[in-house]
Order: sequence, then structure tokens, then C-alpha cells
Amino acid sequence: MPKTHPEFIAQFDDERKPLVEAVLAAINEARPSLTEIIKWNAPSFCDNGKDRMTLIPHKSDRVGLILHTGARSKEDKKAPPIYQDDTGLLEWNSNIRATITFLDLSNFMGKKSLFLEVVKRWIEETKNL
Repeated sequence: MPKTHPEFIAQFDDERKPLVEAVLAAINEARPSLTEIIKWNAPSFCDNGKDRMTLIPHKSDRVGLILHTGARSKEDKKAPPIYQDDTGLLEWNSNIRATITFLDLSNFMGKKSLFLEVVKRWIEETKNL
């Protein structure tokens, strides 16, 4: 099992590899201070030791990213989200967890600027959670 993001990429033998690499690079571009870890058998990112984003490469036809506040925060699936998403990229799963999904590299590249905005804002909005 991979222990680092580069090890994960090296072992990820799939046609979606360029998309996975682009998503990971964009997260690093938006927030280079995030810590990279492998959690739940996938690349994840932490801010000040708190889990914030986890890649979902397990679905064969797409790549997703879960934006979350770690396992300790109590979520409410009926409560409003922690902020209003102006990008249209977030699919809210609860008040403190959202998902972004990309079908392919072209789909991602067309939305990259919005994605960078989402990553930056997610880290800011979840700093105190």
C-alpha cells in the first residue's frame, strides 16, 4: 500500500492517471501549505493536522474529491451547508461535507479556475472546525 502521494501515483495504473495528477497538482497550487498523506487508501490533504480533502479514485468512470472536516466534526445532513458555493462545483452531502466530481481531464481543465477557488475557500471556511 502506498504511503505517499508520489507512491500512489506510481502505482495508479489507470487511464485516469493524468486527471488524478492534475487534481493533485491543482490542490498543491491553490494551497501549497497543505500536508499530503495517504488515508482511506487514497491521497488526502490536511491543514494544521486536520483532514480536509480526500481524493476518490475508486470509481472507474470519474475522479472525485471529498471536501470534509475530518472524522471528529459532527455533520448534519439536513442542515444548510457551512457556506454558499458560488462556483456550482460542490455537491453538498451534509452541512460540512461536499463532493466534486470530474469525468475526464478535459472536464477538469475547463473548471480548473473554479476548482482552485473552491480549494482556497474550503480551507479558509473550515479553519475553525
